Amino acid sequence: MLNPVCFILVNTLLLLTLNLSPLTADEKEAGVKRVRFYTAPSEGGEAKLFIVPGEYYTAGSPVFSPDGQKLAFDGRKSQEGENFSDGKIMTVNADGTNLEAVGSGVMPSWSPQGNRIAFSHLSPSGVAIMHADGTHVEMIEEGGWGAQWSPDGKKIAYTVRSGNRANIRVYDLVEGTKTNLLSEGESPYSTIYWNMAWSPDSNWVCFKGRNVDQGTYEIATLNIAGKQQGYKVHYSNKTAPYADIAWHPSGEKIVFAAGSQPRQLMQFNPAEDKPPAPIDIKVNGTIIGDVCFTPDGQSLLFNVSGTGE
Repeated sequence: MLNPVCFILVNTLLLLTLNLSPLTADEKEAGVKRVRFYTAPSEGGEAKLFIVPGEYYTAGSPVFSPDGQKLAFDGRKSQEGENFSDGKIMTVNADGTNLEAVGSGVMPSWSPQGNRIAFSHLSPSGVAIMHADGTHVEMIEEGGWGAQWSPDGKKIAYTVRSGNRANIRVYDLVEGTKTNLLSEGESPYSTIYWNMAWSPDSNWVCFKGRNVDQGTYEIATLNIAGKQQGYKVHYSNKTAPYADIAWHPSGEKIVFAAGSQPRQLMQFNPAEDKPPAPIDIKVNGTIIGDVCFTPDGQSLLFNVSGTGE
C-alpha cells in the first residue's frame, strides 16, 4: 500500500496536467514559448508534463511542501511584459486546484510543517517569512537573498554581502541569532547564488559560488558549524552552472544543472570524490535548471522552456 505522501504524489502526476491551462491551438501555431514543469524518475528516463502554470509564462524555483500536498514556485506574466520585479509566490494543490499568487516575491521555501514560507522579498530587497496563505509577512533581513528553510525547522540560510565577498548567513529561529558560516577573510566567493540546498539532517548546505580567486564557478558543500568542520568543492568550471540545487531526501545525491542552454542535469554523492555525472532525461523542450525532488525522492521536478507539449 502506498504511504500518504506517495499516494498524493501519484495523484498529483495524474491530475495536475488536467487542471492548469496548456497552450491554446493559436499559441502553438504562433510558436509561443513558455515554461512548463516536468517530472522524470530521479535516476533519469522519459520526462512527463507535470503542470503548465496558467497565465504565468515564466516560472521557476519549484518546491514541494513536505507532505506533498502543495507545490510552490515563483512566476510572472512575461507575455504581458512583467519582469523579475513583478514576481509572485505561487501555490497549487496536489489535485491541480487552487493555483494562486499568495504574495509578491520569489524563491519560496516551505517550513517543515508546511504552514509558512521563507522567500526573497522584492521591495525592499531582503529575506522574509510569511504564512502559506501570504499573510503575516515578516522581514528577516534587508539585503539578504535566497532564503532556504532547514529541514529541522530551526534555521533559515541565505546569502549576504560583506565588503567585496559573499557569505552564507544562518538565522536561528529558536535563539534569534544570525551567524555567518565563513569567518572574516575566509570566503573565496565574490557571489554566492540563490536556491542553495540543505542536507536532510540540517548540518550542511550546498551552494553555487563564484570563486574570485580562481575565476571559476563552483558547486560546494559547507558544514553549518563552519569551514573547518567541513567544506568541499564538488564541481568547478569557467562556465557557470545554474544556481538551483536539489538534495535528495536520503542525503546521498545532489542534483544541479550544468552548462549553457540546453543545460544538463547532473548528480553527485557529496560523500564521494567522484565528479558529477549527467542524468539522462528525455524531454520535449529546453531544460532551464530549476529543480527539486518529490518528497519521496523518487522523481525530479524541473522547468522546461519550449513551444510544444
